[in-house]
Amino acid sequence: MNYRNKVCFDIINFPNGFDEESRLGCKEVCCEPLLKLASETDNAKYKNDITGLAIKLSSQSDLIQFKIVKCGNATVLSNLGELGSYPQDNLVKGFVFDWQQYLNIYGAGKYTISVEFTISGVIGSFVYGEYELKNYSIKNAEGTVRVWSEPNSYFQKELIDFTNSNHKDSIRFNGFFGNREPNTEINNLITKGRKVEKVTRENVNQYKLRTDVIEIQISRRLLDFHFLNEDILFISDHNASNHDYNLFDVPVVVNESPEIEYIDRSRLAWLTATFGDRRKLDKSYYNQD
Repeated sequence: MNYRNKVCFDIINFPNGFDEESRLGCKEVCCEPLLKLASETDNAKYKNDITGLAIKLSSQSDLIQFKIVKCGNATVLSNLGELGSYPQDNLVKGFVFDWQQYLNIYGAGKYTISVEFTISGVIGSFVYGEYELKNYSIKNAEGTVRVWSEPNSYFQKELIDFTNSNHKDSIRFNGFFGNREPNTEINNLITKGRKVEKVTRENVNQYKLRTDVIEIQISRRLLDFHFLNEDILFISDHNASNHDYNLFDVPVVVNESPEIEYIDRSRLAWLTATFGDRRKLDKSYYNQD
């Protein structure tokens, strides 16, 4: 008689950083520190960037630490910002770094955020990102676009449930956002006297985003996190050549699939995307109430 034993094993997922091979023949350097801006005195959201990260553990006994250091100083700085809260997923640990606090306490400069973990007895670490923090000014912000997102759904790729969490993240890059097209929907009525009367008018606004040439760390973050988890998404533009100078924290949704235009024999690429208003309020009609 043959006996079979059934044994169940938990699948262990280890967090990964943005670590790549060093290949010869690549002219561009990957990856440059990401730009972060913050204001010492102004709390306007579009002037103050953040960095949010969340890691899924395998069990409650796993350990994880988020560490931040300033370039030229090996001393680990305090984690300034907001501890992540994930009520639908008790195996997720996260933190939202507030760059305004770092500017006021430690000053402008280059910073590195790293993750150290012990998961199922395995010890590891990786660099999550390198950042260059500058004071917010028209000059420092010129030519940039800032994307801010707040996920509120299940992220299958990372097995993280962001539902009802306080997680948020922002990314700033060189590019252009705007060129609103109203796409006005027109509804008219022709009366018996052959007179045309308005029934409704509604602007179904559409905005275009086009990056300058960007590296993989930016395109991957936009495509695989911000635009994929865009339950709440705000975009700000800081271009002197923009027709509209008041595109700050515009609440939008993705309207069409983003597209990437790759450059032959280069690690750089362009990304374009189309967005619409989250709240459809640009409408006029006869109110019968």
